[in-house]
Amino acid sequence: MTRRYTPEQADRMRKRRYWFYVDGERFSSAGAANKHVGERIFHAAWRANLIANSGGESMQIGDRTPPVQRGKYTVVLERRKDLSDKSVRDYAAARKKLQIAGWTDDELDEMDDGEIWLEYKSELEREKLDVPHYSGHKKYTRAEVRQVQGRFRCAVLTNWENQCAISGTRLTLEAAHIISYASGGSSRVENGVCLAADLHKLLDKGHMQIETGWVRLSDEAKADPRYAHLEGKPLRKPLIKVTF
Repeated sequence: MTRRYTPEQADRMRKRRYWFYVDGERFSSAGAANKHVGERIFHAAWRANLIANSGGESMQIGDRTPPVQRGKYTVVLERRKDLSDKSVRDYAAARKKLQIAGWTDDELDEMDDGEIWLEYKSELEREKLDVPHYSGHKKYTRAEVRQVQGRFRCAVLTNWENQCAISGTRLTLEAAHIISYASGGSSRVENGVCLAADLHKLLDKGHMQIETGWVRLSDEAKADPRYAHLEGKPLRKPLIKVTF
Protein backbone atom coordinates (compact mmCIF):
# COMPACT_ATOMS: atom_id res chain seq x y z
CA MET A 1 0.00 0.00 0.00
CA THR A 2 1.37 3.43 -0.95
CA ARG A 3 2.13 5.72 1.98
CA ARG A 4 1.03 9.35 1.78
CA TYR A 5 3.08 12.28 3.04
CA THR A 6 1.61 15.33 4.74
CA PRO A 7 2.08 18.59 2.76
CA GLU A 8 4.96 19.54 5.11
CA GLN A 9 6.64 16.16 4.65
CA ALA A 10 6.14 16.33 0.88
CA ASP A 11 7.78 19.77 0.78
CA ARG A 12 10.80 18.44 2.68
CA MET A 13 10.99 15.36 0.50
CA ARG A 14 11.09 17.49 -2.66
CA LYS A 15 14.43 18.86 -1.45
CA ARG A 16 15.89 15.38 -1.16
CA ARG A 17 17.79 13.75 -3.96
CA TYR A 18 18.83 10.19 -4.65
CA TRP A 19 21.38 8.32 -6.70
CA PHE A 20 19.79 5.74 -8.99
CA TYR A 21 21.55 2.40 -9.49
CA VAL A 22 20.72 0.00 -12.32
CA ASP A 23 22.59 -3.30 -12.03
CA GLY A 24 25.23 -1.45 -10.00
CA GLU A 25 25.70 1.45 -12.43
CA ARG A 26 24.99 4.84 -10.87
CA PHE A 27 22.92 7.63 -12.43
CA SER A 28 22.19 11.13 -11.13
CA SER A 29 18.49 11.21 -12.00
CA ALA A 30 15.49 9.05 -12.79
CA GLY A 31 15.47 10.48 -16.30
CA ALA A 32 19.08 9.44 -16.91
CA ALA A 33 18.42 5.94 -15.57
CA ASN A 34 15.28 5.56 -17.66
CA LYS A 35 17.13 6.73 -20.76
CA HIS A 36 19.93 4.21 -20.12
CA VAL A 37 17.59 1.21 -20.00
CA GLY A 38 15.25 2.51 -22.68
CA GLU A 39 12.12 2.23 -20.58
CA ARG A 40 10.44 4.10 -17.73
CA ILE A 41 11.27 1.91 -14.73
CA PHE A 42 11.78 4.78 -12.27
CA HIS A 43 8.40 6.50 -12.57
CA ALA A 44 7.43 8.95 -9.83
CA ALA A 45 4.76 6.94 -7.97
CA TRP A 46 6.95 3.83 -7.80
CA ARG A 47 9.93 5.87 -6.52
CA ALA A 48 7.83 7.55 -3.84
CA ASN A 49 6.50 4.21 -2.64
CA LEU A 50 9.97 2.61 -2.51
CA ILE A 51 11.41 5.57 -0.58
CA ALA A 52 8.48 5.63 1.85
CA ASN A 53 8.77 1.89 2.51
CA SER A 54 12.55 2.23 3.01
CA GLY A 55 12.33 4.80 5.78
CA GLY A 56 11.18 7.95 4.03
CA GLU A 57 12.27 11.00 6.01
CA SER A 58 14.40 8.91 8.35
CA MET A 59 16.79 7.92 5.54
CA GLN A 60 20.20 9.53 6.02
CA ILE A 61 22.76 10.49 3.38
CA GLY A 62 24.34 7.25 2.14
CA ASP A 63 21.36 5.07 3.13
CA ARG A 64 20.08 2.77 0.41
CA THR A 65 16.76 1.15 -0.35
CA PRO A 66 16.71 -2.65 -0.54
CA PRO A 67 17.50 -3.97 -4.04
CA VAL A 68 14.32 -4.35 -6.08
CA GLN A 69 13.86 -6.27 -9.29
CA ARG A 70 12.26 -4.23 -12.10
CA GLY A 71 11.89 -6.48 -15.11
CA LYS A 72 15.40 -7.74 -15.89
CA TYR A 73 17.11 -4.98 -13.87
CA THR A 74 18.12 -4.79 -10.21
CA VAL A 75 17.56 -1.24 -9.00
CA VAL A 76 18.54 0.64 -5.84
CA LEU A 77 18.11 4.22 -4.65
CA GLU A 78 20.70 5.91 -2.43
CA ARG A 79 20.02 9.06 -0.42
CA ARG A 80 22.33 11.96 -1.24
CA LYS A 81 22.79 15.58 -0.19
CA ASP A 82 19.68 17.78 -0.13
CA LEU A 83 19.22 20.75 -2.40
CA SER A 84 19.83 24.15 -0.83
CA ASP A 85 16.85 26.40 -0.17
CA LYS A 86 17.89 28.66 -3.05
CA SER A 87 18.07 25.69 -5.41
CA VAL A 88 14.62 24.57 -4.31
CA ARG A 89 13.18 28.02 -5.00
CA ASP A 90 14.79 28.13 -8.44
CA TYR A 91 13.68 24.60 -9.20
CA ALA A 92 10.12 25.30 -8.07
CA ALA A 93 9.89 28.42 -10.24
CA ALA A 94 11.31 26.59 -13.25
CA ARG A 95 8.98 23.64 -12.72
CA LYS A 96 5.93 25.91 -12.45
CA LYS A 97 6.84 27.73 -15.66
CA LEU A 98 7.21 24.43 -17.53
CA GLN A 99 3.88 23.19 -16.14
CA ILE A 100 2.21 26.32 -17.52
CA ALA A 101 3.88 25.60 -20.88
CA GLY A 102 2.26 22.15 -20.91
CA TRP A 103 4.76 19.78 -19.29
CA THR A 104 3.17 17.09 -17.12
CA ASP A 105 4.29 16.19 -13.60
CA ASP A 106 5.41 12.76 -14.79
CA GLU A 107 7.57 14.30 -17.52
CA LEU A 108 9.16 16.73 -15.07
CA ASP A 109 9.71 14.03 -12.44
CA GLU A 110 11.85 12.10 -14.95
CA MET A 111 14.23 15.04 -15.37
CA ASP A 112 17.03 16.13 -13.08
CA ASP A 113 17.40 19.74 -11.95
CA GLY A 114 19.90 20.58 -14.66
CA GLU A 115 17.59 19.32 -17.40
CA ILE A 116 14.62 21.20 -15.95
CA TRP A 117 16.63 24.41 -15.72
CA LEU A 118 17.78 24.15 -19.36
CA GLU A 119 14.20 23.59 -20.56
CA TYR A 120 13.07 26.51 -18.39
CA LYS A 121 15.65 28.83 -19.96
CA SER A 122 14.65 27.65 -23.45
CA GLU A 123 11.00 28.33 -22.65
CA LEU A 124 11.85 31.87 -21.52
CA GLU A 125 13.68 32.53 -24.79
CA ARG A 126 10.73 31.25 -26.83
CA GLU A 127 8.34 33.37 -24.77
CA LYS A 128 10.33 36.52 -25.53
CA LEU A 129 9.80 35.95 -29.24
CA ASP A 130 6.04 35.70 -28.73
CA VAL A 131 5.70 39.17 -27.13
CA PRO A 132 5.54 42.07 -29.60
CA HIS A 133 7.62 45.18 -28.82
CA TYR A 134 7.50 48.67 -30.30
CA SER A 135 10.39 51.11 -29.81
CA GLY A 136 11.69 48.88 -27.04
CA HIS A 137 8.46 48.91 -25.02
CA LYS A 138 6.14 45.96 -24.59
CA LYS A 139 2.65 46.91 -25.76
CA TYR A 140 0.70 43.77 -25.04
CA THR A 141 1.33 40.22 -24.00
CA ARG A 142 0.66 37.11 -26.01
CA ALA A 143 -2.51 35.12 -25.42
CA GLU A 144 -2.19 31.43 -24.69
CA VAL A 145 -3.68 29.73 -27.74
CA ARG A 146 -3.89 26.33 -26.11
CA GLN A 147 -1.88 24.06 -23.90
CA VAL A 148 0.02 21.33 -25.72
CA GLN A 149 2.14 18.45 -24.54
CA GLY A 150 5.29 20.02 -23.16
CA ARG A 151 7.73 17.36 -24.27
CA PHE A 152 6.28 17.08 -27.78
CA ARG A 153 6.20 20.85 -28.25
CA CYS A 154 9.77 21.29 -27.05
CA ALA A 155 11.09 18.46 -29.22
CA VAL A 156 9.29 19.65 -32.34
CA LEU A 157 10.28 23.31 -32.01
CA THR A 158 13.89 22.30 -31.37
CA ASN A 159 13.88 19.94 -34.36
CA TRP A 160 12.79 22.81 -36.61
CA GLU A 161 15.30 25.19 -34.95
CA ASN A 162 12.50 27.36 -33.49
CA GLN A 163 11.30 28.44 -36.92
CA CYS A 164 8.07 27.79 -38.80
CA ALA A 165 8.68 24.96 -41.26
CA ILE A 166 6.90 26.92 -44.01
CA SER A 167 7.39 30.65 -43.47
CA GLY A 168 10.56 30.61 -41.36
CA THR A 169 9.09 32.98 -38.77
CA ARG A 170 10.13 32.61 -35.14
CA LEU A 171 6.91 34.16 -33.82
CA THR A 172 3.76 32.48 -32.42
CA LEU A 173 5.06 28.97 -33.02
CA GLU A 174 3.08 25.82 -32.31
CA ALA A 175 3.83 22.12 -32.59
CA ALA A 176 1.47 20.31 -34.96
CA HIS A 177 0.99 16.59 -35.41
CA ILE A 178 1.51 15.50 -39.02
CA ILE A 179 -0.82 12.56 -38.43
CA SER A 180 -3.30 13.77 -35.84
CA TYR A 181 -3.37 12.21 -32.40
CA ALA A 182 -7.05 11.36 -32.94
CA SER A 183 -6.09 9.43 -36.09
CA GLY A 184 -3.50 7.39 -34.24
CA GLY A 185 -0.51 9.64 -34.79
CA SER A 186 2.25 9.45 -32.20
CA SER A 187 3.74 12.28 -30.15
CA ARG A 188 7.24 11.54 -31.41
CA VAL A 189 9.36 14.23 -33.00
CA GLU A 190 9.19 12.39 -36.35
CA ASN A 191 5.43 13.09 -36.41
CA GLY A 192 5.71 16.79 -35.64
CA VAL A 193 6.04 19.98 -37.64
CA CYS A 194 6.64 23.48 -36.28
CA LEU A 195 4.14 25.97 -37.68
CA ALA A 196 3.13 29.56 -37.12
CA ALA A 197 -0.22 29.66 -35.30
CA ASP A 198 -2.25 30.75 -38.35
CA LEU A 199 -0.76 28.01 -40.53
CA HIS A 200 -1.39 25.43 -37.81
CA LYS A 201 -5.05 26.48 -37.84
CA LEU A 202 -5.21 26.12 -41.63
CA LEU A 203 -3.81 22.60 -41.24
CA ASP A 204 -6.28 21.70 -38.49
CA LYS A 205 -9.24 23.04 -40.51
CA GLY A 206 -8.20 21.10 -43.60
CA HIS A 207 -7.34 24.13 -45.74
CA MET A 208 -3.69 23.11 -45.89
CA GLN A 209 -2.05 19.74 -46.40
CA ILE A 210 1.59 18.71 -46.39
CA GLU A 211 2.38 16.08 -49.00
CA THR A 212 5.90 14.62 -49.08
CA GLY A 213 7.34 17.89 -47.84
CA TRP A 214 5.33 20.27 -50.06
CA VAL A 215 2.44 22.58 -49.18
CA ARG A 216 -0.96 22.02 -50.75
CA LEU A 217 -3.80 24.51 -50.22
CA SER A 218 -7.56 24.27 -50.56
CA ASP A 219 -9.24 26.40 -53.24
CA GLU A 220 -10.41 28.77 -50.51
CA ALA A 221 -6.89 29.20 -49.12
CA LYS A 222 -5.43 29.72 -52.61
CA ALA A 223 -7.96 32.52 -53.13
CA ASP A 224 -6.71 34.30 -49.99
CA PRO A 225 -3.84 36.70 -50.83
CA ARG A 226 -2.25 36.02 -47.45
CA TYR A 227 -1.67 32.37 -48.28
CA ALA A 228 -1.83 31.96 -52.07
CA HIS A 229 1.97 32.18 -52.44
CA LEU A 230 2.41 29.12 -50.20
CA GLU A 231 0.90 26.69 -52.72
CA GLY A 232 3.59 24.22 -53.79
CA LYS A 233 6.18 25.65 -51.42
CA PRO A 234 8.70 23.13 -50.04
CA LEU A 235 9.18 22.86 -46.29
CA ARG A 236 12.43 23.73 -44.60
CA LYS A 237 14.67 20.82 -43.55
CA PRO A 238 14.43 19.68 -39.90
CA LEU A 239 17.37 18.36 -37.90
CA ILE A 240 15.70 14.95 -37.58
CA LYS A 241 13.83 13.69 -40.63
CA VAL A 242 10.05 13.62 -40.29
CA THR A 243 7.54 11.47 -42.13
CA PHE A 244 4.78 13.04 -44.25
